[in-house]
Amino acid sequence: LVKDFITKELPVLKNFDTGEYALALMDDFKLKHLPLLSENIYRCLVSEKTCWRCLIQLLLSVIGSVSPSVQEDTHIYEALALVTRYQLSLLPVVSTEGEYRGVITHDKLIDILSELCNADTAGSVFVLEVMPQDYSMTDIARLIEANNAHILSLLSYTDKTTGRLHLIIKIDLEDVSPVIRSFERFNYTVLYYFMEKGMVD
Repeated sequence: LVKDFITKELPVLKNFDTGEYALALMDDFKLKHLPLLSENIYRCLVSEKTCWRCLIQLLLSVIGSVSPSVQEDTHIYEALALVTRYQLSLLPVVSTEGEYRGVITHDKLIDILSELCNADTAGSVFVLEVMPQDYSMTDIARLIEANNAHILSLLSYTDKTTGRLHLIIKIDLEDVSPVIRSFERFNYTVLYYFMEKGMVD
């Protein structure tokens, strides 16, 4: 959940701050956004671009701009979706009453995503291509586990050109050869495979 990854160490902006002051903070902390608060209530997210437009104006004038946020009990996927959709460097976290709780940063989300994917765990990766109607997690897991391997992560996306589903699977075997052969025997299309060393024999 988002509440497990909040940071409160980054600065916030107040109504009486100027665009120039906000830009100085963004430069110091290498950010492109900062939350604007009124008392302790989150109002909106101030962007670097907005600050350049109102260098000497009070930031009170930008209230009503885009104000994405998540609550503390939101799943991390929702935070990731908002950060991607709005191209944010950070995302404010608020209570149900709108009180500011802190932020979750873009860099932190990358770390979390890496952990969720087991990116740093030893193993190998391969990519299957299937028609959406043919996708069966049960069948895929059975073929992998029949080779004494286990799924560490599975990601999927639909190729917009072909409409086919691409499954990116990481398993705990460093030599993926036996697994690849099993999938090919059952007429799966293996698009790519990546392992530490060696080739599929």
